[in-house]
Amino acid sequence: MDGIAYLILPVYKKDELGQMIPTGESKAEIYVTEKSVTGTEWHEAGRDGINAQIVLKTPYINYNGEEVVEYNGKRYGVYRTYRPQNSDDIELYLEKKAGVS
Repeated sequence: MDGIAYLILPVYKKDELGQMIPTGESKAEIYVTEKSVTGTEWHEAGRDGINAQIVLKTPYINYNGEEVVEYNGKRYGVYRTYRPQNSDDIELYLEKKAGVS
């Protein structure tokens, strides 16, 4: 299934003490292809306490290490990525985790 996802980046601003304070976030829209998490992936992630939910495939150029993805109105954490050899795509493995609403 093809769709749109948003890569979420926090935006920071220096305060009067020079500390970086979060002031919001920016969203980058990307096109993705949804893939199912395999049984093996789900099992292995679960052994590490990860709640594997979904895999999104997108062109590699879209991804810059973002840790949060919004897809179908839900937010997920990126727990790992995979870039197949000789491919221009990257797979984002997503989990639902506490603190990501």
